[in-house]
Amino acid sequence: MHIVLFALAILVVALMPLVPKAVRLRISVLRWIGWNWAANVLEKNFDAWVAFGRVVIVVTAIVLFCAGWILRHE
Repeated sequence: MHIVLFALAILVVALMPLVPKAVRLRISVLRWIGWNWAANVLEKNFDAWVAFGRVVIVVTAIVLFCAGWILRHE
């Protein structure tokens, strides 16, 4: 099981370059459903949302790595 957690941690870190594309996709979906105000908020704070997404990815990877490490030594 610990190998799977290590692999997931690596996969999560590999997704980091896709965060700006995901935020842009979210903006276009919000415009498509007619929520222009929400899309404008995302566009105005684009860099902050990308940074937030990257922090979430790093925290997720750290948690997966630590869980794999703990399971490995049990």
